Amino acid sequence: MPNNHPYDKKSDRRQQDLNDLVDGAVNFGLGISSTVLSGIAGALDSVGDSLNRAAQRPEQNSFIAYRRKLDNSLAGHYGGWMTMGVLGWVFGGCFAIAALVMAILAGVAPNDASLWSAMPVFNILAPTFTACTLGFFVMGYAGCHAANYFGRLRRYLRSMHGFTVELPELTRSSVVRADKVRKDLRNALAKGHYPNACMNEAETTLYLDETMYHPAPAAAPVQPKAAQPALTDEELFRRDGADFLNYLKTCQGRLGDQADEELVQMRKTCAAIMGFVHNHPEQLPRVRRYREYYMPTTRKLLNTALGLGESATQNAQEIRRDIVGILHTLNTAYEKLYDTLLQDVSMDVSTEIDTLEAMLNQDGLTHDFAADFGAK
Repeated sequence: MPNNHPYDKKSDRRQQDLNDLVDGAVNFGLGISSTVLSGIAGALDSVGDSLNRAAQRPEQNSFIAYRRKLDNSLAGHYGGWMTMGVLGWVFGGCFAIAALVMAILAGVAPNDASLWSAMPVFNILAPTFTACTLGFFVMGYAGCHAANYFGRLRRYLRSMHGFTVELPELTRSSVVRADKVRKDLRNALAKGHYPNACMNEAETTLYLDETMYHPAPAAAPVQPKAAQPALTDEELFRRDGADFLNYLKTCQGRLGDQADEELVQMRKTCAAIMGFVHNHPEQLPRVRRYREYYMPTTRKLLNTALGLGESATQNAQEIRRDIVGILHTLNTAYEKLYDTLLQDVSMDVSTEIDTLEAMLNQDGLTHDFAADFGAK
């Protein structure tokens, strides 16, 4: 027979409710555990990523730590000077009011019997409070001025992203004038407010760690070039003559056949004159006019003819004809100059030969073959 007792049904129902409650608690616990474990895993991943980033950027993390430490040090200076400035202005204001009151009372006391006896006190306190006012105002100004200086140093520091920074970049990021930035940094380096920092010689780069600054090696001093000895007149004539001969060669084939004949002859004669002066340097003064006037004038005329180009106008043809004609005249003059030089040397050579023959005869080193033939 089936068990239909009310108590058994109630017991089964309670057992079912208990099972449902246990299942719900287990599922709830599993959900919480999963959430907690997921959170822990996420936190561990974040820590791992942070450690990886720290390992990948040790220099950046080192700079951040250094900047934080230095900023805390500057903040201490800033707070101290700002406190001094505020106290100076506050006390200065109080003493200014007191000095004003004393001055008013000192002015009213002569007309008030109740204040007459205290007038000497007013006369003493008024200037005393005035002096205290000036002293505290100076204190307030000095404190605020120094606090502003340390505030700018902190601003510069917070604008940096590494141990090395260019001053133009620092000026833009801190929104401070370039001359003010440079002046503040000089003071900070001189007084040790930026310890172990330095700037390059041009004051264009700041190094918070002076070991990072590697100055360029000093350039080797430029050795002055040894002064070239001045050319002698003979060397100058040889240089100018060689240049003139090369120029005559470049002119050939550009002014017509007649001009080419004259240019070839001129080169031969001028080369002969140069060879003569080279062998007889004592004759150099005799060719001074040839060197200083004839050669440059000849070159100037040839430049004029070459500058006409292929122009076939009447004036151009006349200029060419005149210049070609003067070339023939110049050749005649140069040949005459060369012949004159040879004549003078020929006389010297004849004299030398006669003297040499006489000495040879005296020493019996010659034989008169003509006399021997005549005797036969």
